[in-house]
Amino acid sequence: MKQLFSQYAGLKREIYILFVGKLVTAMGSFVWPMLTFFLTTKLGLSDGTSTLLIATASVLSFPAALLGGKLADRFSRKTIIIIFDFLTISLYLLAAVLPLTIATAAILFLAGLFQTIESPAYDALNADYSTSKQRVKAYSLSYLGFNLGYIVGASVAGILFEKFLRLAFCINGLAILVSTVLIIFFVHQKNAVSQDAEAMSENYSEYELPVDEKISVMTVLRQRPVLIYMLLLGCFASMPSNLVGILLPLQLKDAMGEAGATIYGYLNSLNGFVVILFTPIFTVLLRRFTEIPKTILGLLLFVAGIGFFSIHTATAVLFVGMFVFTLGEVITVLGNNPYTSRRVPASHRGRVGGISTVVHSVFSSLTQYMISFMLIATQSNYRLLWTVFIVCGLVSAGLYGFLYAPDKKTFPKLYQK
Repeated sequence: MKQLFSQYAGLKREIYILFVGKLVTAMGSFVWPMLTFFLTTKLGLSDGTSTLLIATASVLSFPAALLGGKLADRFSRKTIIIIFDFLTISLYLLAAVLPLTIATAAILFLAGLFQTIESPAYDALNADYSTSKQRVKAYSLSYLGFNLGYIVGASVAGILFEKFLRLAFCINGLAILVSTVLIIFFVHQKNAVSQDAEAMSENYSEYELPVDEKISVMTVLRQRPVLIYMLLLGCFASMPSNLVGILLPLQLKDAMGEAGATIYGYLNSLNGFVVILFTPIFTVLLRRFTEIPKTILGLLLFVAGIGFFSIHTATAVLFVGMFVFTLGEVITVLGNNPYTSRRVPASHRGRVGGISTVVHSVFSSLTQYMISFMLIATQSNYRLLWTVFIVCGLVSAGLYGFLYAPDKKTFPKLYQK
């Protein structure tokens, strides 16, 4: 047990602050999992219409992600986070005092847009304060912090949703404020991993060494074509995960009405609990595996969890499904999150992160549109949708296997023990 947590020792102070920031922010992020319930039960929209609205809002995030990536490479990443955090806080507090109408949904979407802009800066900070060898641990700790906060937030969401939704908005804004204050006072650029010529070989892998910032991000990616294939495949592989966040609450709403929001909150709490328990364990157990094998294993567990969701809405079955699904989520994150940062020049992390966010958003929106049209065409045949996306997950796992050899050939030093 001591080894599980001692593995996070020796990181820079800023990594621990970002961990706490993620934790506190996640405690207030429970509004988003309830968005489907909000549109269907509070505003009375149909399953198909609510999914279309969510997909359309996602489309608007494309330019926001690109802007965020460009800003993260050009200006202070800390400043970007602070500015857009305060804008997000203002919107959540506004939503807390206004009547619950479609305007409330628009405010929530805009708040999400600001968080999308700051996302590349946040991800880049984790890389800025960790060496190449520490990267997996830094992202693992960040992911752990998010879910530690989320386990509390999800349960609170289920309790507050029915009668105290405005209070939920207020808590969300105040939680982000606490996170922002921590970053203001305790995250300092002077403590970032050294980029001095003498320290670069120790702090960066060969593939992370900064290059001329004037070189376009597309030039960098064309020099590493396997990154493009991995990016596109990662988007395709995320489709089953996107389905769960939409279809599971709809299925619960259909079976239980507004009471389904409480069950969904508890399922999300289980998700957070499993992440907290198993992230340190898998970080140790899988430390000798490279990113792609981890991703394949995680994806297969993902698919197995979805299989349980498709069987029945019995509470016990859903909780078993969430447990298996979350194991897959943990392992996939340990594979995916450090992958790009160890293969892209530090000078271009923000822009690559922005492009990655855009492409993922495109696929996410396509998935949401696909789900909405299939719901309308099949009159909410949930089992059919589960089956379609289970197949997508299995195909993705096979395609990752094909990319293993090209990745090893392009980045051989990352495979040396």
